[in-house]
Amino acid sequence: MFRASILPVLPGTGAITWLIRVTQVNKTALIVDDSRSARVVLKRVLETHDLEVDTSESAEEALDYLIDNRPDVIFMDHLMPGMDGFEAVSAIKRNPETATIPIMMYTSKKGEVYVGQARALGAVGVLPKEVAPVEVSKVLKSLHIIGDEKQEQSGEHAPATNESSGEFAALEAADQNLRTLIQDLFEQQRAIIHRDILDSYEAISTRIADEIRPSPAKETDELPIPDEKASPGFMRFAAVVLTVTTIIFAWLYWQADQSLQEIQSQNNELQGALESQRISNAEELRRALESQRISDAEDSLQVLQQIGDFQQSLDAMYAVTINSLEWGANQAVEYHFGDQPLGDDRLKVVEQLTDQLLAIDFSGVVRIETHVANYCLKVTGSDGYVPAEDLMAADCDRIGVTPEEAYGIGLGQSVAFANFIRLANRRSGREIRYEIVSLGNTDPLLDYPATTDGVSANAWNRIAAVNNRVTISVIPDN
Repeated sequence: MFRASILPVLPGTGAITWLIRVTQVNKTALIVDDSRSARVVLKRVLETHDLEVDTSESAEEALDYLIDNRPDVIFMDHLMPGMDGFEAVSAIKRNPETATIPIMMYTSKKGEVYVGQARALGAVGVLPKEVAPVEVSKVLKSLHIIGDEKQEQSGEHAPATNESSGEFAALEAADQNLRTLIQDLFEQQRAIIHRDILDSYEAISTRIADEIRPSPAKETDELPIPDEKASPGFMRFAAVVLTVTTIIFAWLYWQADQSLQEIQSQNNELQGALESQRISNAEELRRALESQRISDAEDSLQVLQQIGDFQQSLDAMYAVTINSLEWGANQAVEYHFGDQPLGDDRLKVVEQLTDQLLAIDFSGVVRIETHVANYCLKVTGSDGYVPAEDLMAADCDRIGVTPEEAYGIGLGQSVAFANFIRLANRRSGREIRYEIVSLGNTDPLLDYPATTDGVSANAWNRIAAVNNRVTISVIPDN
């Protein structure tokens, strides 16, 4: 990055010269990683490219840094305590003041799914932790953080070219060459006229100065006596010289104006020829595309049919995968009397299911339903109500709980489970949404006996243990 400033310099000749001072400003990179060794290694690589490098140990510290600073590129680790790399990328891209900063994920994780997630959140790419210096150089060049060494040394830039392929490459090349020819012609003519005008000004100024400069006076002890008769002649001579000078300057200006008008006329003619050529090329391209479109119509229909069949196969495989994951999550649906329906054991199942859904780019709802059983209970001194044993169901102190009590029991969660659900939407980029529904004791899987007469407490509670369950449903958006 360069910063230019223009300073006026007044030399002894009276002419004003402008001095352009160019100073180079190094670009800045920010490394966000909780590993000190990883920060040091990447910082040394970046400093070899004359970058000023700042570091942050956490995503929160990086967000505070971006309040007052705007680096040219950010290297973001993924797994960090507190806010992880994906959450930090989302926060940076949501802020209009920092959304344009390019972010490169810098992590040991691999795989196309992870790269796709990083790009979906706004990252420009992923670098491995064991990155080679040449890979960092390629990344910086692709982001225009550093320039190409050959162009920097020669000071020349290759003309921009449009990518072309196929049978119309020659037409596109002719169009580009014609544009370049017009621009070069105009620049050359303008430089020649400017140089001629400056040379004419300098020659006239030198000649006038020689004519009006007085001859050196002879050394004498007496002051020269002014000649009153010579003064009017000198004034007339000076007036003639000024008049001639004015005429010459006017003539030079007219000549320059005529040359510019001639160049402009030539430029207009070339622009007209270019426009005619462009219209001809476009018409030829249209006819060729139309001919190709007609000849390839049947092939296109066949390709579309194959794509449709392939998409149907993918949809069927996706549905089978979703059903398999849902079946696996419901292999251990029951929970013991007195336990929280949504405790740490249930959290392990939900976490594993979430990782599997992220791996297939799932987008939709995970519905978690809790059911509370009506146990045959007896009163104890210390634990309150507990499931009865070795009794008849008719002798139990209480059968089940009220619907209100069952609804509250169904919402019971551990702290870890509640925190996971609260952060789950942000962790998945809001693609996976969780719904927790307590159905209380209104929807038993197995029906209870119609009466307690002749039914043992153990038989009753075996039915209740099946009804004390948590079920998970996976519902895709499409």
